[in-house]
Amino acid sequence: MIVKSRNRIIRFIAALVTILIMAASFDNTSYAATFSDLDNHWAKSYIERVSDHKAISGYPDGSFKPEDHVKRIEFISIIVKSQGISVRDRTPGEYWGQPYIEAAIKNDLIRSNEYGIANEVNLEKYISREEMSSIVVNAYIKSGGTVEPAKFDAARSSLVDFDSVARYYYNSSIESVALDFISGYPDGSFAPKQNATRAQASIVSYRLLLKQGIIKDSELPVNVVLSKTKLQQGELLRLTAYHADDANRASLVQSLYPDYVWYEDGDVLRGYLPTNYNTKPGVYSLRFIDEKTGNISTKYVEISSRDFRVQYLKVDPNIESSTRTEEANAEYRKYFNPSRDVSSPVKYYSEPFILPVTGRVTTEFGETRTVNGAPTSYRHAGIDIAAPLNTKISAANRGKVTLAMPLILTGNSIVIDHGEGLFSVYFHLEKLHVSQGEMVEKGQLIGTVGSTGFSTGPHLHFTMSYYRTNIEPGFIIYGKSITKANYQELMK
Repeated sequence: MIVKSRNRIIRFIAALVTILIMAASFDNTSYAATFSDLDNHWAKSYIERVSDHKAISGYPDGSFKPEDHVKRIEFISIIVKSQGISVRDRTPGEYWGQPYIEAAIKNDLIRSNEYGIANEVNLEKYISREEMSSIVVNAYIKSGGTVEPAKFDAARSSLVDFDSVARYYYNSSIESVALDFISGYPDGSFAPKQNATRAQASIVSYRLLLKQGIIKDSELPVNVVLSKTKLQQGELLRLTAYHADDANRASLVQSLYPDYVWYEDGDVLRGYLPTNYNTKPGVYSLRFIDEKTGNISTKYVEISSRDFRVQYLKVDPNIESSTRTEEANAEYRKYFNPSRDVSSPVKYYSEPFILPVTGRVTTEFGETRTVNGAPTSYRHAGIDIAAPLNTKISAANRGKVTLAMPLILTGNSIVIDHGEGLFSVYFHLEKLHVSQGEMVEKGQLIGTVGSTGFSTGPHLHFTMSYYRTNIEPGFIIYGKSITKANYQELMK
């Protein structure tokens, strides 16, 4: 009994210590040069720069937790610290945020009744974007800053949901956008009631310090983020370099794809590394060089193998002899191959991709084939979806048609450039409803299902590629491969 009682006491003390550490973690600062969980986060450079100025801190375990929501008192303490406002010492047993809330009220960052009663319960609630806007604007105006009327008017008309902002926060919400402290979302919304994250709080703090001249150097180090670090054969790896407005700013040394290129979009660069059935599984290093600062960083990605199926296909000998000829191959090389060589440097699309037709998957990506008893030397470049003759086929996304013509080998064929090297390909169509050079919209009718060219029955052969490198369409559309086994589940 004594041992059990002692163990219970020890467990209770350990739990109490853990709770106290977590409760005080924002105040017991960890001003790390870098944090353990920021290596592949888009806000890494902002967070580290603000941490350098002792305005924001991490947790005792060295993490930052950038996607966690930030509490009211946490954001208040960030702004108080960033402004160099004097904070009294905390008395023993006192709530850690009490000195900060007193300093914030005294310096007009918030009202005394901002959240009702300024007690621990209310201060530990997550802060909304409209509440955050009020604090940062108050801090800026308190330091002598002003908001130009023209910029205020422009900001007021720039976002669609300012009418949903609480009356008290209406002006400050607009002012925060006019001052570029808080940005709207791509859909044109401000989302005033949405809870802010720790990453967003860091960016707001950074922009305040920059506008006040406390941070003198506005140039942030290049921060490269990978879409993922573990891929399967056939996936497309997306790379984003933040704070680099020139494609020559960042160099990449890697062995996955020989013709790597950055695409510019404001102060962001985007790039892609395709993998397919020919990519050797293993771990690959990506070595990034900031050509301006000389800083070098290395990231690693792991490519895992897939168990590709083998298909045994019987084709009418007459179809095989008439479509698998040297003339057909020469025509294919002449017209199809170049159709994926030139892509718009600017993305044509802004919405997710869709599957062009529904039906039944008959051939998966990467399958090897035996045709009439003879093994082929190639793999299947896309997926085959069987559907009734003349079933409508839709464009997988917005783009420009780079090929729309009949070919001996692939029948009526279409290729669409979606920009930044991404293409979609459609073979064996019965009818073509678009022409080369035409812009098409996502979901637009581009043709109908057929069995033209080297085909055993009505179906759509659908491929996606990065330039000429074929990639698994399922990863682009659903985030996973499309197989016979999971197709019906994906269609729900």
